[in-house]
Amino acid sequence: MSPLFKRRKRVLLLDDDPSMHRLVARILGNDGFRVDVFLTGSQAIAALQKASYDVLLLDLMMPHEGGMTVIRHLRGENPPMLKRSILLTASPDSLIDALSGEVSTVVQKPFEPKQLIDAVRRMSES
Repeated sequence: MSPLFKRRKRVLLLDDDPSMHRLVARILGNDGFRVDVFLTGSQAIAALQKASYDVLLLDLMMPHEGGMTVIRHLRGENPPMLKRSILLTASPDSLIDALSGEVSTVVQKPFEPKQLIDAVRRMSES
């Protein structure tokens, strides 16, 4: 592939908040990433079975099928993808601590755009 036509890195965003969808898509889109947004864990899992993603951004605190649904799926089906996962959350520290050994990093809500971009860049380049 020509360097002029580099593939855009793909990010899967699982979050139930439409304002978060717009914010993350804008921040990461302006940095050259393609962001696919999903509202439920089952939608995200279906997407993971069809497409390849460079980074997963998973919200843990959702009313139904949040990031834990995807984490449980990855534990059984694709454990290496857990290391390409970033928790995007305002969850209690105890929950984050319990998962920190499985996922790559945590970005606490609310976050600064640079913090999110840096985390996604690091993940997509590793």
